[in-house]
Amino acid sequence: MTKKPTVLDRVLAVRQDLNTHLLERETAIEAALLALLTREHLLLLGPPGTAKSLLVRNVCERIQSTTYFERLLTRFSTPEELFGPLSLSALEKDQYKRITSGTLVEAHIGFVDEIFKANSAILNSLLTLINERLFHEAGQVLPVPLLSLFGASNETPEDDSLAALYDRFLLRVTVPYLADDDSMRKLLDLQPATPGATLTLKDLEAAQGEVQQVPLTDEAREAIISIKHGLEEEGIAASDRRWKACATLVRAKAYLEGEQQTSSDHCEILTHALWAEPAQIRVVERVVSRVANPLNLEAVELEDAAKDLYDQKPKPDDADLTSKLEPLLKQLGDIHTRLEQRVQAAPSARSLRARQSLGKVEGWHRELSQLALRSLSKLHMAPGA
Repeated sequence: MTKKPTVLDRVLAVRQDLNTHLLERETAIEAALLALLTREHLLLLGPPGTAKSLLVRNVCERIQSTTYFERLLTRFSTPEELFGPLSLSALEKDQYKRITSGTLVEAHIGFVDEIFKANSAILNSLLTLINERLFHEAGQVLPVPLLSLFGASNETPEDDSLAALYDRFLLRVTVPYLADDDSMRKLLDLQPATPGATLTLKDLEAAQGEVQQVPLTDEAREAIISIKHGLEEEGIAASDRRWKACATLVRAKAYLEGEQQTSSDHCEILTHALWAEPAQIRVVERVVSRVANPLNLEAVELEDAAKDLYDQKPKPDDADLTSKLEPLLKQLGDIHTRLEQRVQAAPSARSLRARQSLGKVEGWHRELSQLALRSLSKLHMAPGA
């Protein structure tokens, strides 16, 4: 007799389906699902053309019975674009009312691209809507069905007036260009695909309820407190509200891994919840990994060491190119071997960040190897060689 899939089984099937169709986006996909499981919001930061919009659309296509809203903001955007136009018939009766059908006000899931283009006319209503799930209109306070808002931007906001909006995003994930050659080969032949796995709104609501039932153990609490102290020593602070939300995020991480309770391991997700500026990402990674996943810490340190070696590469026209590349390739190879062994020995759920580091090291080693081969080819073709 076939076992009926649980709600968690269906969530994991959606994650697997998304990872199949979106290359090198495991971290962002997990963050999107965790945002939905916790009713929190996710900000995707990255240059144009990194499939931020595609990722959000793919996630939403796999959640049936939900209303989806999407909008690209510009500095000329008006409140009508997000909250609907004023009703002319209502104005004739001296009533101030918006037509909210098809807007963010009635959406379960929203996506606002270039969200930090929001101006003061938009900001207050948007803050109340995403934080309190309320929309103020004509003296009335209306509840909204919003589960999560996904935002995207090429950079963090510089205007202080946007600080409150930025803080509303519990999860923040950077989305770079594809780094692996194999991913690029797949991309060149990749075709749009219909969702192979889906959830219903009821499934998602059930999963949210199950997340709340995951116990936050003393081990996880102490790990969170240790991370807090470690970040304070580095001059990085977070609000009490953010720390409170982090506890639910840790529960959701444990749930997504099929665990019955939280542990210090699950606190590694806080890497994406505790930095405010991209320059802080490495520091937060180190502090969180020291407590939650030592493999991540080792991977970050090895990746940094490999990047330092890569940055020492000589110029292509250097007369001693081959001899200078040889020790760099040897050291990069040693780092790759060490990291590969650590990845192979670790559980898959704990090794995602290390696998990402391994991919970067492979790419740098491959690039220097190709540079060395081109140099040798030129030597063989030179007169008198």
